[in-house]
Amino acid sequence: MAKHAGGEENRKNTFEYSLARLRPEDIEVRLARDVQEIAAEKRNRLMRLVVLILSVCLFVGSFAYIVFKVTQYRKSEAFYEGLIEDFENGERALARDPGDMPTAAFGTVDGRGNASYNQLFSRMKARLVSMQDINPDVCGWIIIPGTKHINYPILQSTDNEYYLDHEFKGGYLNAGSIFVDYTCDRDFNGNHNTVIYGHNMQNGMMFSELISFLDEEFFKNNKYVYVYTMQGVYTYEVFAVYKTNYLYKYTQTSFPTHADFVAFANEMRDNSMFRRDGIEFDENSRIITLSTCTNGQRTDRYCVQALLVDAYNE
Repeated sequence: MAKHAGGEENRKNTFEYSLARLRPEDIEVRLARDVQEIAAEKRNRLMRLVVLILSVCLFVGSFAYIVFKVTQYRKSEAFYEGLIEDFENGERALARDPGDMPTAAFGTVDGRGNASYNQLFSRMKARLVSMQDINPDVCGWIIIPGTKHINYPILQSTDNEYYLDHEFKGGYLNAGSIFVDYTCDRDFNGNHNTVIYGHNMQNGMMFSELISFLDEEFFKNNKYVYVYTMQGVYTYEVFAVYKTNYLYKYTQTSFPTHADFVAFANEMRDNSMFRRDGIEFDENSRIITLSTCTNGQRTDRYCVQALLVDAYNE
């Protein structure tokens, strides 16, 4: 007990000794340190709160964006499926079966005399007229046999921006529309190079299936693009597919001379990943250029180009 008491006494004496030696500035330093520690803890708490709030906002924003994208995809699918459903059964079958499409002769639909081609054109023209009553920007319809989705109306505005996110009725649509470069003539015969744009949608819609031509077998087995306009029906043979930059001249629509156009067309053909035999150009040649994004670099584009090989004009 005496030893314990002595220890307590020693500690008491030590505390009193330390207290006696404590200076006012020592108290100030300690208080300042305490204040700094409290402030630092408050800052840390605030930072943790800010990070938490930002994380929640990022999660909510990402979720909302995903919901928006999914909703827009479904809306786009429903809208364009509705347009396709408006076609008569024969027209819808024609859009899906390359064997039923005219290639060199336009006297009949199937080459067996079963249906007059001008009757088909009359029906398609009537469709276009009815759509033009809703929106005069409608200028045609494009079909690429071998693809599942490329079966769309073609529009043209006074710029190349509006139909990036609008459908032909004027409503906002993330998928936008298939549209012709505003510098082109609505009569495709009036253009050496008619440029047509469409989005590369992740659900396979619009011009996303142009990437199919990057496969050599698909390129070999799927030659034709069909375009219906108010002036006639045009058959184009695909001769080039490649990846390029949007600043490249592949979208050029005006040429100083016929020779300049022929040189341009030859260069486009030489750009192709694959070669189509028998493709030659002269001053009377007409081509179409189909352009879409790659969903990679914002400046990159996929390009498919085709030469007019036959036309039916009313």
